[in-house]
Amino acid sequence: MFELISLILLVLVIYLIYKNLEWRFKFEERVRKYIEEKEEEIRRDAIERSSKILSGKALEKLVPLLKSFNHSPHDVRWLGDPIDLVVFDGASNDNPQKITFVEIKSGKSELTEKQKKIKHIIKEGKIFWEEIKIE
Repeated sequence: MFELISLILLVLVIYLIYKNLEWRFKFEERVRKYIEEKEEEIRRDAIERSSKILSGKALEKLVPLLKSFNHSPHDVRWLGDPIDLVVFDGASNDNPQKITFVEIKSGKSELTEKQKKIKHIIKEGKIFWEEIKIE
């Protein structure tokens, strides 16, 4: 009787191990198929976003040449991040009058949280001059 119960338990354990492996295999197969199906979509989306970013970066450098740009292109210094441009109005004529921070956005893009904080700091006038001399 003990041998029969042991045999039944052994068969049951083997069956459960087999089922566990079968479920794991099915799960891994589903995950693999899902990744394969989504991979092309993810790559296409990444390429599209990348091209938008690259074209945006290129256009940012051309904005100072537009007629609607209210500053001399000679007074512009390109930063790129976190703010696109800094304009030293009048600097090209050796007569700087003001400094303007310019962020260029296109379409529906909005300021990032960091850019919003920088804008707030500028609006509050928390801008300082620091000179460091190295000897």
